[in-house]
Amino acid sequence: MNFRERTETNKQRAIGQGDAVSQVDTTEKLSEAEEPRTSPLALCGLGIATVAMVGWICALGWLAWRLADWLLF
Repeated sequence: MNFRERTETNKQRAIGQGDAVSQVDTTEKLSEAEEPRTSPLALCGLGIATVAMVGWICALGWLAWRLADWLLF
């Protein structure tokens, strides 16, 4: 990249920064965000996933207990 290309790039950046400042000065009120809703289907899916996760943890714990019992005795 030569010196001339750098100066052109700097000028383009300066022009772009002026646009960003004008957007910040907007006096219009932004619309209020809608409150998130909870879906019974989503809660049911999370409940099923929780039960499955606890089941896997219990199964792995049981297998570890059996393996430790087999190795120690």
